Amino acid sequence: MTMAVLRTALVIGDAHPGPLPAEVTQVNVSFAQLNAHIISQLLPDLIILPLFGPGFDAIEVLAQLERFGYRGDVLVRTPALPNSRIVERELAAVVPNLRVRLTGPVS
Repeated sequence: MTMAVLRTALVIGDAHPGPLPAEVTQVNVSFAQLNAHIISQLLPDLIILPLFGPGFDAIEVLAQLERFGYRGDVLVRTPALPNSRIVERELAAVVPNLRVRLTGPVS
């Protein structure tokens, strides 16, 4: 995944983004707070979310992001997985207009 200059990262749920550069604005929202207005106002360069959160999973969030018109990069934080490539392909197939990448948990 090739990303442009990262200025704004939207973190959904309890995804732990890890250290971001100081110049990056990090905005945290719950899944319940996520809406089209937030996406259109923030214009995030990157969205970070957990594979599973309280009351939602990544497929639900990705589908919602696509409905809201987001067409950017998404980083999905995962627990240790036996084959993350299969999960990454499955998520990407659900939302072909988004660039989805998986990464393990921050230790």
